[in-house]
Amino acid sequence: PVFYAFVDPQCPHCHKMMEELRPYVDKGLAQVRLIPVGLNPETKAQAAFLLAAPDPAGTWWRYMDGDADALPAKSEINQQGIQRNLAIMTSWKFQGTPAVIYRAKDESVKIIAGRPNNLSTLISDLGARS
Repeated sequence: PVFYAFVDPQCPHCHKMMEELRPYVDKGLAQVRLIPVGLNPETKAQAAFLLAAPDPAGTWWRYMDGDADALPAKSEINQQGIQRNLAIMTSWKFQGTPAVIYRAKDESVKIIAGRPNNLSTLISDLGARS
């Protein structure tokens, strides 16, 4: 079971969502494919670093665990991928992060703007067994 999430590296709602999802991810009940975006120059640089990292998942989790150096805001990193991600996000009319997209077990495509209210329902809707 996989879902995609537009995230901004400094978004507190994204952090909260990922903290709540971590047990599901760690147990292999779901996969999260992050789509990094930046809503200001610093977070655009951090998102670009994440997108270019050789181990983006490990980099993200180190950052989430409090390692501020894991996700530096290096402005020299190419930000075209982040601009594309942001263009997709805005073309879908998402106003902020997080935004979650997934295919439910009934094959319908679901979109959640903002942090999901009930993650166990989301995981169940993905078809995962907890």
